[in-house]
Amino acid sequence: MKIRIEQKQLADAAKRAHRRLPTNPPAPIMGGLILDAADTGAVTLSGFDYETSTRSTLDGTVLEPGVVVVSGRMLADVTAALPAGPVDLVGDEYHLEVSTPGNQFQLPVMARNDYPALPEAPAASGTVDGAGFAAAVVHAASVSMPQKDAVGRFEAFGGVSVAAVDGTLWVRASDSYRMVQYALPWADADGGLLIPAPDLAATAKALDGGQVTIGFPTAGNAVASLSNAAMTVTSRCIAADFPDITRLFPKKDDAAGKATFDAAELVAAVKRAALVNESDVKPVQVAFDGQGATVSGGSGGPSGRTRVDAEQDGLNGFAIYYRPGYLASVIAPVEGAVDMWFSTPTKPALVEPADGGTYRAVLMPVRV
Repeated sequence: MKIRIEQKQLADAAKRAHRRLPTNPPAPIMGGLILDAADTGAVTLSGFDYETSTRSTLDGTVLEPGVVVVSGRMLADVTAALPAGPVDLVGDEYHLEVSTPGNQFQLPVMARNDYPALPEAPAASGTVDGAGFAAAVVHAASVSMPQKDAVGRFEAFGGVSVAAVDGTLWVRASDSYRMVQYALPWADADGGLLIPAPDLAATAKALDGGQVTIGFPTAGNAVASLSNAAMTVTSRCIAADFPDITRLFPKKDDAAGKATFDAAELVAAVKRAALVNESDVKPVQVAFDGQGATVSGGSGGPSGRTRVDAEQDGLNGFAIYYRPGYLASVIAPVEGAVDMWFSTPTKPALVEPADGGTYRAVLMPVRV
């Protein structure tokens, strides 16, 4: 094998692929990446950990076709350290030589036949704006249930659900205390996927920008794909159905009152008030007095409170408690004004951008 390729392109691809490999692979081969120079002139760099596969298409010059498997960590580290400019890659059955003028590295190669077969990506179902999709998925992943807790009947809460229904792509997640939903434009086939939240967030960030093509899993093949012009990622889906969280969204007509805040000011107030809390699970109180709201933290020792402007209707004398991190997390995605509808101090609140938008969230209060 003999290839010439630009350093930045190679280093970026190696870095992305290496990040998806296991930190402590059960066998050395599982820490490897496949570098394939086809006789058609195509150059690809691929990796697989039995759950997620990556395949990057590189713009290189193939002088001699061939395939090698090398350590992903070594390839990423070496290519990142090389100077900008063309990199020559020459491989045989023993090693891969990586060189630029004045620099030469020899990386041992591993047996290609020992590397597991990469899964086939399903056919494309449709496309979505990459930036909007990444923002929705990354935030949704942050409110999903931690992987260590998402077991048994809670398994689905460890993932982010992406469902295309009647011209809308719905992105949803929940940890049972918070529920978030995004509605994105979609003009293609219906379908759905449920992928572990950390995996889908990493993929969405890697594909951010331009159009992202989604391939929904098919019957009998629980593998979904996401791709752009440079990279294709496949992921094994969670073998569980994501619950219909929309039925748990409170109805505005049932609310006792509504408050409108500046989202950034409310998040800042919550974080300030929480500084005196003994731990992040201790709640803050949000109390309304007809003129605004007071966010208070601390009890039985240090205490703090901060005022925040709020337009309100029907909330004079109303008070409710939330875990500060949870409250900030569902407000943070909103730019500008945010509406919150409340019913009782023990029932969930509905959160929406005041201008409508495509984001909705539900937050459970803390009983004190």
